Amino acid sequence: MLVSAALAVGALWCSAAATDAAASAPTSRSSKPAKTLHTGDLYVSVGSSMASGFGIANQSTDCGRSDRSYAHIVAAKYKLQLVDVSCGGAVIPNVLDAPQGDHPPQIDAVTAKTKLITIGLGGNDIGYNATALNCGNPATVCSAPSTLAADEAALPGKLDTMIAELKARAPSAIIVLVTYPREIPKTNCPAMSFTDQELAILQQMGATVEKDLVGAANRAHLLLADPYAQPGDHTACAPTSTQWAAGHVVADGDGFPYHPTPLGHQVMASLIIQALRG
Repeated sequence: MLVSAALAVGALWCSAAATDAAASAPTSRSSKPAKTLHTGDLYVSVGSSMASGFGIANQSTDCGRSDRSYAHIVAAKYKLQLVDVSCGGAVIPNVLDAPQGDHPPQIDAVTAKTKLITIGLGGNDIGYNATALNCGNPATVCSAPSTLAADEAALPGKLDTMIAELKARAPSAIIVLVTYPREIPKTNCPAMSFTDQELAILQQMGATVEKDLVGAANRAHLLLADPYAQPGDHTACAPTSTQWAAGHVVADGDGFPYHPTPLGHQVMASLIIQALRG
């Protein structure tokens, strides 16, 4: 079974190799953490479908959480107690104070006992992935969201507020901000199912999300795992064995259109682990 972007638009809105590849991933940008992790420490994974492993087998809950997401890999590495509250379609208000369906605000899982938090969201706040799914529909030609300028202007402040609230809830936690793998290539290819105009819109949106996530991490002095900044093409235009993000069509169990692949989650986990090592 194949999942295409044209069929997946509604699903996303309704929901709101291995060791060698990870080991060879480029280093993340970080300074040596002042705190250390111990076996059994509480780890909370906050985020959207980018963090949850949406569509990657094996799935649990309607949030699209996979047991092969980067959070599970990191938790296994350090023998941590993982509380994964990431959820497909999540926006920053769903972290802070807005329930997502039956799921309470993600910050409710964060306590003073939390020792590690990873943050993986922000794109939905400007409509990034919903726009990619709409643009990937070969029956239509899409345009940028009408609220894009306002949403982009608001994103840095929303990120700062979220990070401050997470720090207040867990003062002793190490926080790692995880950027998105580069989903949109520099040069178009059939695997993306975009016109060149659509590609340009999404390139700009992806660059904005990257800039704002990195800026927020720097302002708050967080550790940073930054797959977007790594060299080379790891989009769906690259060979399958080097793809960190999927294109328009995805095999069942291998992820979701324009989202991280299983390999992408391995790479993100590797970058988180490198950031924690300093």
